[in-house]
Amino acid sequence: MAFQFGFASDANSDDEEPSPANGAQASNGSAAGTTAQVKQHKLEDLLATLPERISYSTVKVESPLGRIVHIPRRELFDVRVQLLQEDTTNDQVIDQIDKSDIKAGVYEGGFKTWECSIDLASLLLDRGPRKDIDELVRCDSIIELGAGSAIPSLILFRHAIENAVCGLTFTLADYNEDVLRLVTLPNILLTWMATTEYHDVQTERPRTDIESSGEVEITPSVIERFLAEVKCKTMTLNFLSGPWSPRLADFIPTSAPDMGSVILAAETIYSPASTMAFVELLATLLKRVKMAKAMIGAKRMYFGVGGSVDGLKEACREKGAVAYEIENHGVPGMDKGVGRALIEVQLY
Repeated sequence: MAFQFGFASDANSDDEEPSPANGAQASNGSAAGTTAQVKQHKLEDLLATLPERISYSTVKVESPLGRIVHIPRRELFDVRVQLLQEDTTNDQVIDQIDKSDIKAGVYEGGFKTWECSIDLASLLLDRGPRKDIDELVRCDSIIELGAGSAIPSLILFRHAIENAVCGLTFTLADYNEDVLRLVTLPNILLTWMATTEYHDVQTERPRTDIESSGEVEITPSVIERFLAEVKCKTMTLNFLSGPWSPRLADFIPTSAPDMGSVILAAETIYSPASTMAFVELLATLLKRVKMAKAMIGAKRMYFGVGGSVDGLKEACREKGAVAYEIENHGVPGMDKGVGRALIEVQLY
């Protein structure tokens, strides 16, 4: 049972409308009968699965104030190569990459870079207007639900590295463990390589000031230096796989009482079932600390599968939260194709 969104894999391309197949609706594994379990994955264990080389290209992110940054992301053909080299039992994962399907309780689209994730990243690139996350001085926790390629989180991760922001916890949660190890973690490493002044003499590093693509060598010294910098900045990288559920919330660290958390998500409300599971988890996390908020990028309507911004607002009201569209945000390109919105969610 599956439906195909049919969105273009190029983050800068206009999306096509989603078209359901077999009448199925995805629910991020929250549907009755799912066997998926929540798992926590150590950074060192994920790093150990990386190949010796990673191919990448960059995603252009342009802010409302005209700032431009090019965020490196791993190429999907490179993911396929790794899977083919690892084990023939990876055929199902390769099939999901090739078909771009979302299958309820199996695969939730994490290998794609979704259009609304770029919208959200664009907004985050101008932190100044977002008073509660300006320079991240009053925030100690960044949580991305349905992380996938993690472009919004990478904007804040890049800022933390560049400006020596210490004590942050980044929680990257995706339904699929393979997405975390093959896309999410490699993208974090690529962003670090592109941002830090250090680079191994044996390998070139990605560029963030211009569009670039290429291949980087993942040497032991690169891994050692990356882990050392994460430790030096007292930064925690927390990786979680599994469905949206109370169990997932148990693995997400709580902010300090005098600090806040920012929850990020994009394209997570594509069906009524996914919206309900997402908002249930969102409400749980928002209740933990006074200074907590969520920032979400979404299509106004997911034709054929039933999700919508209005549905998100209603689900939030039922949980004692308010979801409101960010007005006059100025994010470029959002007037093209299917209507899109940026939404903030807070408790009453």
